[in-house]
Amino acid sequence: MDQPTAERALRELEPLVGRWTFVATGADGTRWPGEGRVTFEWHDSGAHLIQRTSVDLPEAPDGVSVIGCDGATGSYVQVYADERGSAASTR
Repeated sequence: MDQPTAERALRELEPLVGRWTFVATGADGTRWPGEGRVTFEWHDSGAHLIQRTSVDLPEAPDGVSVIGCDGATGSYVQVYADERGSAASTR
């Protein structure tokens, strides 16, 4: 039986690794001025992907996420926090 593994699921995230720029829009569809930057890099353990995000807009917080995988199900888990003190986790 082909069981999901964290290693396989994490390998699928490899194309994200690097530095990216993006354009952000508000909920009303209005484009924010400036651009955003996001980097994805592997944690030293190789078991987690670290995402760091910043936007050229003072009211938009810089954030960091740690992305991992549940080896039993192959599903991803993300824990997020930003400079406002907001934090969340998603599956």
